[in-house]
Amino acid sequence: MSEYFTQLRATLDGVIARLAAKGIEPRHLAFRGEGAVSARRPTVPTDARSEFLANRAMGDWAERSLSDALVQALPEWMVVQYGDTGRIAAGHPDFKTSYLAGIEETRRHGKRPDLLLFPASIPVEADLSGRTHAETETLVRQAAAAVEVCSSKFEALTYMAVRRQQREAGGATGRESPSFTVKVEDLVVVHRWLEKHGVPQSYFQVFFDSVFAINFLDIFTVIASGTGYVIEAPAKSQEKATIMIPITRGVQVGAATELPSFAAEHRVTALGRHDAYVVPRGGGFVLDAVKTRQVLRPR
Repeated sequence: MSEYFTQLRATLDGVIARLAAKGIEPRHLAFRGEGAVSARRPTVPTDARSEFLANRAMGDWAERSLSDALVQALPEWMVVQYGDTGRIAAGHPDFKTSYLAGIEETRRHGKRPDLLLFPASIPVEADLSGRTHAETETLVRQAAAAVEVCSSKFEALTYMAVRRQQREAGGATGRESPSFTVKVEDLVVVHRWLEKHGVPQSYFQVFFDSVFAINFLDIFTVIASGTGYVIEAPAKSQEKATIMIPITRGVQVGAATELPSFAAEHRVTALGRHDAYVVPRGGGFVLDAVKTRQVLRPR
Protein backbone atom coordinates (compact mmCIF):
# COMPACT_ATOMS: atom_id res chain seq x y z
CA MET A 1 0.00 0.00 0.00
CA SER A 2 2.97 2.34 -0.45
CA GLU A 3 1.16 4.13 -3.29
CA TYR A 4 -1.73 4.81 -0.91
CA PHE A 5 0.51 6.58 1.57
CA THR A 6 2.37 8.43 -1.16
CA GLN A 7 -0.97 9.85 -2.29
CA LEU A 8 -1.96 10.64 1.30
CA ARG A 9 1.25 12.58 1.91
CA ALA A 10 0.69 14.47 -1.33
CA THR A 11 -2.59 15.89 0.02
CA LEU A 12 -1.14 17.43 3.18
CA ASP A 13 0.07 20.76 1.84
CA GLY A 14 -3.32 21.35 0.27
CA VAL A 15 -5.19 20.31 3.42
CA ILE A 16 -3.11 22.67 5.56
CA ALA A 17 -3.44 25.59 3.16
CA ARG A 18 -7.21 25.20 2.70
CA LEU A 19 -7.98 24.86 6.40
CA ALA A 20 -5.60 27.66 7.42
CA ALA A 21 -7.39 29.94 4.92
CA LYS A 22 -10.66 29.09 6.68
CA GLY A 23 -9.27 30.19 10.05
CA ILE A 24 -8.38 26.82 11.56
CA GLU A 25 -5.76 27.20 14.31
CA PRO A 26 -2.17 26.05 13.54
CA ARG A 27 -2.25 23.51 16.41
CA HIS A 28 -4.91 21.59 14.47
CA LEU A 29 -2.70 21.56 11.36
CA ALA A 30 0.52 20.19 12.90
CA PHE A 31 0.74 17.01 10.85
CA ARG A 32 3.70 14.60 10.92
CA GLY A 33 5.22 13.11 14.04
CA GLU A 34 4.04 13.12 17.64
CA GLY A 35 1.84 15.91 18.93
CA ALA A 36 3.29 18.64 21.11
CA VAL A 37 2.71 18.49 24.84
CA SER A 38 -0.05 20.96 25.69
CA ALA A 39 0.96 23.90 27.86
CA ARG A 40 -2.46 23.70 29.51
CA ARG A 41 -3.67 20.87 31.67
CA PRO A 42 -6.50 18.96 29.94
CA THR A 43 -9.99 19.65 31.24
CA VAL A 44 -11.37 16.38 32.58
CA PRO A 45 -15.17 15.90 32.32
CA THR A 46 -16.75 15.55 35.73
CA ASP A 47 -20.13 14.08 34.82
CA ALA A 48 -21.88 12.01 32.13
CA ARG A 49 -25.49 12.99 31.47
CA SER A 50 -28.33 11.51 29.44
CA GLU A 51 -27.26 12.91 26.06
CA PHE A 52 -23.75 11.48 26.40
CA LEU A 53 -25.11 8.10 27.49
CA ALA A 54 -27.58 8.05 24.59
CA ASN A 55 -24.89 8.95 22.06
CA ARG A 56 -22.60 6.26 23.44
CA ALA A 57 -25.41 3.70 23.18
CA MET A 58 -25.94 4.70 19.53
CA GLY A 59 -22.22 4.37 18.85
CA ASP A 60 -22.07 0.94 20.48
CA TRP A 61 -25.03 -0.26 18.43
CA ALA A 62 -23.48 1.03 15.20
CA GLU A 63 -20.16 -0.72 15.93
CA ARG A 64 -21.81 -4.03 16.78
CA SER A 65 -24.10 -3.93 13.76
CA LEU A 66 -21.30 -3.02 11.37
CA SER A 67 -18.95 -5.63 12.85
CA ASP A 68 -21.55 -8.36 12.33
CA ALA A 69 -22.13 -7.23 8.74
CA LEU A 70 -18.39 -7.11 7.98
CA VAL A 71 -17.94 -10.65 9.30
CA GLN A 72 -20.68 -11.91 6.98
CA ALA A 73 -19.50 -9.99 3.92
CA LEU A 74 -15.74 -10.50 4.23
CA PRO A 75 -15.01 -14.03 5.48
CA GLU A 76 -11.36 -13.73 4.42
CA TRP A 77 -10.81 -11.13 7.14
CA MET A 78 -11.30 -11.15 10.91
CA VAL A 79 -12.92 -8.10 12.52
CA VAL A 80 -11.21 -7.00 15.74
CA GLN A 81 -12.29 -4.40 18.29
CA TYR A 82 -9.46 -1.88 18.67
CA GLY A 83 -10.90 1.47 19.77
CA ASP A 84 -11.67 2.32 23.37
CA THR A 85 -14.52 0.33 24.89
CA GLY A 86 -14.03 1.51 28.47
CA ARG A 87 -17.24 2.13 30.34
CA ILE A 88 -15.88 4.13 33.28
CA ALA A 89 -18.17 7.17 33.25
CA ALA A 90 -17.13 10.72 34.11
CA GLY A 91 -17.49 11.17 37.84
CA HIS A 92 -16.14 7.70 38.68
CA PRO A 93 -12.99 7.77 40.87
CA ASP A 94 -10.94 5.98 38.17
CA PHE A 95 -12.16 8.12 35.28
CA LYS A 96 -9.54 10.88 35.47
CA THR A 97 -6.59 8.47 35.28
CA SER A 98 -8.11 6.60 32.34
CA TYR A 99 -9.08 9.81 30.51
CA LEU A 100 -5.63 11.40 30.83
CA ALA A 101 -3.89 8.17 29.78
CA GLY A 102 -6.04 8.12 26.63
CA ILE A 103 -5.10 11.71 25.79
CA GLU A 104 -1.39 10.93 26.16
CA GLU A 105 -1.59 7.81 23.97
CA THR A 106 -3.42 9.76 21.27
CA ARG A 107 -0.83 12.56 21.44
CA ARG A 108 2.01 10.11 20.89
CA HIS A 109 0.52 7.45 18.63
CA GLY A 110 -2.63 8.90 17.09
CA LYS A 111 -6.34 8.17 17.43
CA ARG A 112 -7.18 4.48 17.46
CA PRO A 113 -9.76 3.48 14.84
CA ASP A 114 -12.72 1.54 16.20
CA LEU A 115 -12.16 -1.67 14.23
CA LEU A 116 -9.26 -3.48 12.56
CA LEU A 117 -9.55 -6.11 9.85
CA PHE A 118 -6.88 -8.81 9.76
CA PRO A 119 -6.34 -11.59 7.23
CA ALA A 120 -7.99 -14.69 8.67
CA SER A 121 -4.64 -16.47 8.57
CA ILE A 122 -3.17 -14.20 11.25
CA PRO A 123 -3.85 -15.39 14.82
CA VAL A 124 -5.33 -12.44 16.72
CA GLU A 125 -7.78 -12.10 19.58
CA ALA A 126 -11.17 -10.55 18.92
CA ASP A 127 -10.66 -7.55 21.23
CA LEU A 128 -7.47 -5.51 21.47
CA SER A 129 -9.10 -2.46 23.01
CA GLY A 130 -7.67 -3.09 26.46
CA ARG A 131 -4.11 -3.58 25.22
CA THR A 132 -1.55 -0.78 25.20
CA HIS A 133 0.16 0.56 22.11
CA ALA A 134 3.41 -1.16 23.09
CA GLU A 135 1.62 -4.50 23.37
CA THR A 136 -0.12 -4.26 20.01
CA GLU A 137 2.02 -2.12 17.68
CA THR A 138 3.75 -4.99 15.81
CA LEU A 139 0.50 -6.92 15.41
CA VAL A 140 -1.55 -3.90 14.36
CA ARG A 141 0.83 -3.17 11.48
CA GLN A 142 -0.23 -6.52 9.99
CA ALA A 143 -3.88 -5.43 9.70
CA ALA A 144 -5.38 -5.20 6.22
CA ALA A 145 -7.59 -2.21 6.96
CA ALA A 146 -8.95 0.00 9.74
CA VAL A 147 -12.46 1.39 10.25
CA GLU A 148 -13.76 4.41 12.15
CA VAL A 149 -17.49 4.03 12.86
CA CYS A 150 -19.98 6.87 13.25
CA SER A 151 -23.69 6.54 13.98
CA SER A 152 -26.56 8.72 12.83
CA LYS A 153 -30.16 9.15 13.93
CA PHE A 154 -31.29 9.52 10.31
CA GLU A 155 -32.48 7.14 7.63
CA ALA A 156 -30.20 8.40 4.86
CA LEU A 157 -32.19 6.99 1.93
CA THR A 158 -35.43 8.42 3.30
CA TYR A 159 -33.76 11.80 3.86
CA MET A 160 -32.46 11.99 0.29
CA ALA A 161 -35.78 10.83 -1.21
CA VAL A 162 -37.74 13.52 0.66
CA ARG A 163 -35.24 16.23 -0.34
CA ARG A 164 -35.52 15.11 -3.96
CA GLN A 165 -39.32 15.30 -3.81
CA GLN A 166 -39.16 18.77 -2.27
CA ARG A 167 -36.78 19.96 -4.97
CA GLU A 168 -38.92 18.54 -7.78
CA ALA A 169 -41.96 20.27 -6.27
CA GLY A 170 -40.12 23.58 -6.39
CA GLY A 171 -39.83 23.95 -2.64
CA ALA A 172 -36.81 25.38 -0.87
CA THR A 173 -34.67 22.67 0.63
CA GLY A 174 -31.65 22.37 2.85
CA ARG A 175 -28.87 19.88 2.29
CA GLU A 176 -29.72 17.23 -0.29
CA SER A 177 -28.01 14.46 1.69
CA PRO A 178 -26.69 13.78 5.18
CA SER A 179 -22.96 14.28 5.69
CA PHE A 180 -19.87 12.47 6.80
CA THR A 181 -18.87 14.51 9.84
CA VAL A 182 -15.17 14.76 10.68
CA LYS A 183 -13.95 16.98 13.52
CA VAL A 184 -11.09 19.20 12.36
CA GLU A 185 -9.11 18.34 15.49
CA ASP A 186 -9.30 14.63 14.54
CA LEU A 187 -7.50 15.07 11.22
CA VAL A 188 -4.07 15.36 12.81
CA VAL A 189 -4.52 12.43 15.20
CA VAL A 190 -6.01 10.19 12.50
CA HIS A 191 -3.11 11.03 10.20
CA ARG A 192 -0.66 10.38 13.06
CA TRP A 193 -2.07 6.85 13.47
CA LEU A 194 -1.95 6.24 9.71
CA GLU A 195 1.64 7.51 9.51
CA LYS A 196 2.77 5.34 12.42
CA HIS A 197 1.02 2.08 11.52
CA GLY A 198 0.78 2.05 7.73
CA VAL A 199 -2.76 0.64 7.62
CA PRO A 200 -5.33 2.31 5.31
CA GLN A 201 -8.33 3.62 7.20
CA SER A 202 -11.94 4.32 6.22
CA TYR A 203 -14.88 6.13 7.74
CA PHE A 204 -18.19 4.21 7.88
CA GLN A 205 -21.36 6.17 8.64
CA VAL A 206 -24.09 3.86 9.93
CA PHE A 207 -27.64 5.11 9.36
CA PHE A 208 -30.78 3.25 10.37
CA ASP A 209 -31.48 2.22 6.77
CA SER A 210 -28.04 2.09 5.16
CA VAL A 211 -24.27 2.30 5.51
CA PHE A 212 -22.10 4.78 3.60
CA ALA A 213 -18.30 4.74 3.59
CA ILE A 214 -15.37 6.86 2.45
CA ASN A 215 -11.65 6.23 2.73
CA PHE A 216 -9.60 8.80 4.65
CA LEU A 217 -7.47 9.30 1.54
CA ASP A 218 -10.62 10.59 -0.18
CA ILE A 219 -11.48 12.77 2.83
CA PHE A 220 -8.03 14.40 2.69
CA THR A 221 -8.30 14.76 -1.10
CA VAL A 222 -11.70 16.47 -0.84
CA ILE A 223 -10.41 18.90 1.80
CA ALA A 224 -7.28 19.70 -0.23
CA SER A 225 -9.44 20.45 -3.27
CA GLY A 226 -11.20 23.25 -1.39
CA THR A 227 -14.65 22.26 -2.68
CA GLY A 228 -17.37 19.76 -1.87
CA TYR A 229 -17.59 20.36 1.88
CA VAL A 230 -18.43 22.96 4.49
CA ILE A 231 -17.06 23.59 7.98
CA GLU A 232 -19.52 24.06 10.80
CA ALA A 233 -19.51 24.05 14.60
CA PRO A 234 -22.62 22.01 15.53
CA ALA A 235 -23.82 21.85 19.13
CA LYS A 236 -23.67 18.04 19.11
CA SER A 237 -19.90 18.34 18.53
CA GLN A 238 -19.55 20.71 21.49
CA GLU A 239 -19.12 23.63 19.08
CA LYS A 240 -15.91 22.12 17.66
CA ALA A 241 -15.15 22.87 14.01
CA THR A 242 -16.49 19.96 11.98
CA ILE A 243 -16.01 19.17 8.29
CA MET A 244 -19.27 18.15 6.61
CA ILE A 245 -18.83 16.09 3.43
CA PRO A 246 -21.99 14.89 1.63
CA ILE A 247 -22.33 11.12 1.86
CA THR A 248 -22.73 11.08 -1.92
CA ARG A 249 -18.98 11.77 -2.12
CA GLY A 250 -18.55 8.31 -0.61
CA VAL A 251 -20.14 4.96 -1.47
CA GLN A 252 -23.26 3.23 -0.22
CA VAL A 253 -21.82 -0.10 0.89
CA GLY A 254 -24.76 -1.51 2.82
CA ALA A 255 -28.50 -1.59 3.40
CA ALA A 256 -30.58 -2.42 6.45
CA THR A 257 -32.17 -5.85 6.65
CA GLU A 258 -34.14 -4.88 9.74
CA LEU A 259 -34.62 -1.66 11.70
CA PRO A 260 -33.74 -1.71 15.40
CA SER A 261 -36.23 -1.39 18.21
CA PHE A 262 -35.66 1.01 21.09
CA ALA A 263 -35.67 0.55 24.83
CA ALA A 264 -35.42 3.04 27.67
CA GLU A 265 -32.56 2.64 30.12
CA HIS A 266 -31.34 4.75 32.98
CA ARG A 267 -28.33 5.24 35.19
CA VAL A 268 -28.32 6.47 38.77
CA THR A 269 -25.32 8.60 39.73
CA ALA A 270 -23.52 8.47 43.09
CA LEU A 271 -25.47 11.58 44.09
CA GLY A 272 -28.79 9.94 43.24
CA ARG A 273 -29.59 11.67 39.95
CA HIS A 274 -31.47 9.50 37.43
CA ASP A 275 -30.39 9.85 33.80
CA ALA A 276 -32.80 8.20 31.35
CA TYR A 277 -31.90 7.53 27.71
CA VAL A 278 -32.95 5.41 24.72
CA VAL A 279 -30.91 2.45 23.46
CA PRO A 280 -31.30 0.85 19.98
CA ARG A 281 -31.54 -2.94 19.95
CA GLY A 282 -31.48 -5.48 17.16
CA GLY A 283 -31.61 -4.52 13.53
CA GLY A 284 -28.99 -5.51 10.99
CA PHE A 285 -27.27 -4.76 7.69
CA VAL A 286 -26.03 -6.56 4.61
CA LEU A 287 -22.92 -5.18 2.92
CA ASP A 288 -21.90 -5.25 -0.73
CA ALA A 289 -18.60 -7.12 -0.42
CA VAL A 290 -17.07 -5.72 -3.62
CA LYS A 291 -17.82 -2.09 -2.81
CA THR A 292 -16.73 -2.54 0.80
CA ARG A 293 -13.35 -3.95 -0.23
CA GLN A 294 -12.85 -1.13 -2.70
CA VAL A 295 -13.36 1.48 0.01
CA LEU A 296 -11.21 -0.35 2.58
CA ARG A 297 -8.33 -1.07 0.19
CA PRO A 298 -8.37 1.53 -2.62
CA ARG A 299 -6.03 0.92 -5.54
